[in-house]
Amino acid sequence: MHASLKKRDLLLPVLAFCSFLVGFDAIATVPLLPSIAASTDMPLKSGGLLYAGYAAAYAVTAPVMGVLSDRRSRKAILLIGLLLFGASTFLVGTGETFAALIRYRVLTGIGAGMVEPVVYAIASDRYAYEERGRVMGIITAALIASSVVGVPLAGAIGEATSWNGAFRSIAILTLFALIAAQAVIPARRPDRRDQGAPAGRAYFRTVFSDSSVFFSLLGSFLYFGALQGMFALAGVFYHTHYGLGAGGIGLVLLAAGISSVAGSLLGGKWADRRGKRQVVAVAGAAAGVSVFLLGLLPFSLWLSVALHVLWAALYAAGQSAFTALVSELDPQSRGAVLSLNSSAMYIGASAMSTLAAALLQIGPFWTVGFMCGLANLLVTAIARSAIRERGTARNAG
Repeated sequence: MHASLKKRDLLLPVLAFCSFLVGFDAIATVPLLPSIAASTDMPLKSGGLLYAGYAAAYAVTAPVMGVLSDRRSRKAILLIGLLLFGASTFLVGTGETFAALIRYRVLTGIGAGMVEPVVYAIASDRYAYEERGRVMGIITAALIASSVVGVPLAGAIGEATSWNGAFRSIAILTLFALIAAQAVIPARRPDRRDQGAPAGRAYFRTVFSDSSVFFSLLGSFLYFGALQGMFALAGVFYHTHYGLGAGGIGLVLLAAGISSVAGSLLGGKWADRRGKRQVVAVAGAAAGVSVFLLGLLPFSLWLSVALHVLWAALYAAGQSAFTALVSELDPQSRGAVLSLNSSAMYIGASAMSTLAAALLQIGPFWTVGFMCGLANLLVTAIARSAIRERGTARNAG
């Protein structure tokens, strides 16, 4: 009994650590690109493809792994994913050609697509809906924290050793996560049913027949897309309007990252008290107004930073609540629903960051803020009118 309670106490930290590693690995290339380009045949301006390959592999892999996790063992898929993730990350550190680096980053993205959605599914299996906002807030905060500490940490390791050493360090941390996950995560989930489930296309038809699931995917596309649409151009915004260099922009993004971590933790707790759908709606609307004003009022650096920090906190608060809300839309297809939402997020980020760049080519910055703000307001409308909060009714009954 005591050992079982101890494992439960360790479960959330282990899941959060896995989430941190996925985020850390995704952005580790950012400060290391000049060093990688200098020691391989990779053109510096093509360095973004290392992230693109990772993200594309994640988006394609996640839905398949989500379905498998509903039908098979979530723990097994997580462990295999961590093994592939860690081994591929280590191989990135040995890459000597651009082609090899791309191959290894794609493999790493496949591993990440096996890990992150299953982390959320396991957390949803093990923690009641009434406390799931707090749980999702912690896991999401760990993912966000990777951007706060990951970029400077990867850069510091790269300076102290080499860019290869940074990826090898992540691989070693992943080994620790693999050992911890094997020891702590139960082999069988509490709601597992062994009756036959529809396979292949029939499975996805079953999932998509639920209108709440469909609109949750649209919400994920818009919500994460709105974040990345502005975030991807944050450096351009601060350099163009205020003349900030890399150091100043980095400090602004650091402040926004810290604010996001706090927003994620507080938003999760608020979601448990006030209702997940309510928090998504309020945070989404407030984030929409904040990001629109950020693009509309580039007259004072301090005002822009304040709006940016506020926007980051509100976005993260809504994200924690949204993930908790989605986790209970279809408990028997939880892995598929969560993984499809993860893919929708990455697709939305790619689409809306591309659209934001196009808007900036033909118009002022407020058009980007307007697009992102409108997307957030649409998420508010979706949360209020198109998604049913299942957990509340089910638990009440």
